[in-house]
Amino acid sequence: MVTKSKNDFAFIWSIIGILIATLSIGYCFSHVIDLVNSGMGRSSQLITQLMWSIKGGV
Repeated sequence: MVTKSKNDFAFIWSIIGILIATLSIGYCFSHVIDLVNSGMGRSSQLITQLMWSIKGGV
């Protein structure tokens, strides 16, 4: 027995939603990569400064 959706446009709206989500991820991907890279740079700088201070440097 096959059931039919009450909304005939449900499939179309689902496809539109998936397309919007994909475009959003694609648009923001470069910004996310930049944030991760700058965060890693700051973390490594902090670790370097901590190691330097532990070893006795000022």
